Amino acid sequence: MKNCEVNISGFASTIVDETNTAIAAQSGSLPVFATPFMIALMEKATCDTVATYLEDNETTVGTKIDVAHLKASTIGAKIEATATLKEIDSRRFVFGVEAKDDKDNIIGKGTIERFLVNSEKFLSKLG
Repeated sequence: MKNCEVNISGFASTIVDETNTAIAAQSGSLPVFATPFMIALMEKATCDTVATYLEDNETTVGTKIDVAHLKASTIGAKIEATATLKEIDSRRFVFGVEAKDDKDNIIGKGTIERFLVNSEKFLSKLG
C-alpha cells in the first residue's frame, strides 16, 4: 500500500428508486431507502477513500459495521455517503461514515472497519 494517512475521505451517491427500497432488499415492506443499501453505499465510500493508495494486487475487505439508520428516505431522494479514514492500525482501517439526503438531513452514521489483503492470497484460502 502506498503511504495513506488519516482524515482522507471518499464519497458515493445514489438516487432512491424501486431497486434499492426495503421492499427490494426484503428488509421491510415500505418503499423507502433500505438499510442494507445504505450500508452498501457507505462501504462503497470507504472503498473510494483508499482506492488510489492500493497496489495492483491489494484490496480491502469489510470486517465490522456499526451503523445506525436514523431517517427514512423516499423514492426520488438523492443520497450521498461520506467515509473518512479515522484510524490505521497496521492493515486495519477504521472509517467514520455518514449518509445524507438531498435536504442535508443525516439519514445514517457510524463506523466501518476494513482490512487490507492481497487479493490472490485471500481468494486462494477460500477454496
